[in-house]
Amino acid sequence: MKLYPPLMVLAGIMTQLLIGYIAPVEPILSETWQYIGSALMALGFAMILLVARSFRKHETTIIPDGQPSLLIEGGLFAYSRNPIYLAMAVLLIGSGLAIGQVWALIIVPIFVFLVQQIWIVKEEENLEAEFGQFYRNYKMKVRRWF
Repeated sequence: MKLYPPLMVLAGIMTQLLIGYIAPVEPILSETWQYIGSALMALGFAMILLVARSFRKHETTIIPDGQPSLLIEGGLFAYSRNPIYLAMAVLLIGSGLAIGQVWALIIVPIFVFLVQQIWIVKEEENLEAEFGQFYRNYKMKVRRWF
């Protein structure tokens, strides 16, 4: 079974909850930070929906190991080569803050590292093989994360 990015995010949130339950740290983050976390979760989820809509509109695959039919360069892709992964990281930052435990945020760099090693490297190889110089030019203009 492949560990697709949405499952990685779900596992990350479950781990954050587990961290908060098993090793609660006092004091927990203030209510203000928890509200900011909830807002970041909503932002991350909205970004995911926006990017998913872009994939659908351009009739290309959103599946990380699928065969791309088009190089999307507009919308959020003008700012990040991986806006959906960026959105997932924002969602995880938000959930860590919403849980109220600073230690729950350790999941975010772990997610970023794993998604880069498991998915992004291979996706970039596939995009370069499919789109060649067009993709190399895009890589020179747009950063991987933000």
